[in-house]
Amino acid sequence: MKKILLNTLLVCLLSLTSYRGYSCTTFCIKDTNHLVMGKNFDFFTGVGQVVINKRNVRKLSFPMPSEKQLEWSSKYGSITFNQMGREFPYGGINEKGLVVEIMWMEDTVYPEIDERYGLADLQWIQYQLDNAATVAEVLASDKLVRISKIPAVPIHFMVCDAKGNIATVEYIDGKMVYHTQSSLPVCVLTNDRYDLSHNYLTSLSDPEEYQFTVSSFDRFAEASLMVSNFKDQEVIDYSFDILSAVSNEYITLWSIVYDIKNMTIHYKTRNNPDVRTLKVADFDFSCNSPSSYIDIDHKENATSAFHTYAYEKNLEVMNTALNVLSKRPEFHGILPSEEERKLLARYPDSTTCN
Repeated sequence: MKKILLNTLLVCLLSLTSYRGYSCTTFCIKDTNHLVMGKNFDFFTGVGQVVINKRNVRKLSFPMPSEKQLEWSSKYGSITFNQMGREFPYGGINEKGLVVEIMWMEDTVYPEIDERYGLADLQWIQYQLDNAATVAEVLASDKLVRISKIPAVPIHFMVCDAKGNIATVEYIDGKMVYHTQSSLPVCVLTNDRYDLSHNYLTSLSDPEEYQFTVSSFDRFAEASLMVSNFKDQEVIDYSFDILSAVSNEYITLWSIVYDIKNMTIHYKTRNNPDVRTLKVADFDFSCNSPSSYIDIDHKENATSAFHTYAYEKNLEVMNTALNVLSKRPEFHGILPSEEERKLLARYPDSTTCN
């Protein structure tokens, strides 16, 4: 059973590995009046759900070979963007204002198995949104949990909290490496190590005259320049301008702006370019009510448009994404069977209201 579960998670998370050459950009704008994080999601398929996750939900971590399973109860509710099923988000915000987002980073090397609990990378995101209110708590959790190297999907993270603390989190040579405060002079992250990206930026004799491409380093430079040029404009519109400037017309499928100061999410998709807005305060995060979701391309813009979570829909979204990937030659022969997909889609049914 554990082998089947591992294969299921490995294959589903392998959908992220095609970020090689197809990449994302994340940034923060922070000043006295504003605190936002922007994110472009670039991939082959934009199918997905916006998911409402509840507080006080008991969870047992997804089984991983040779890893101890961790049990916890979520302290905070959250709103996440999911493509590989509920409990395995690509990013989101919790009701305390903590935001976590991911990007591909090929230099990632996860720790060897040790006395800590090993979590799948996407579940690590949900764990942080469940348990942490601040960036400091995310960084401190490294004493208890780490991302398991099985499966080894190389990603790194940008994290921001409601107090304005920001950090990049990377796994380099088997250890968590983070940049924050004075070691984070520019609040941007693309698809290379933060230190190398910043070195590239500082190497430009005139950043405003370089020839922009969609490479990771150039997107880092472009976003950094635009963040530094922010002069108290309308911050949401300006954030979408940054995301547009570093987008790829073929594969940028989601653009998200988290207004952490005002606890709102603004987002648009390639299939629905109208900006939709969600207010965190409008949702009931009590576990007495069921988890809910809405299609990421939905046209409605109200909490009443959300549907009660259902295994069948969870599986449908996952199947839709994986079926798109099955048409690409690099995925031939490695996608999960119908039974393996069902196992991962069923995982949320193992969680219970505490």
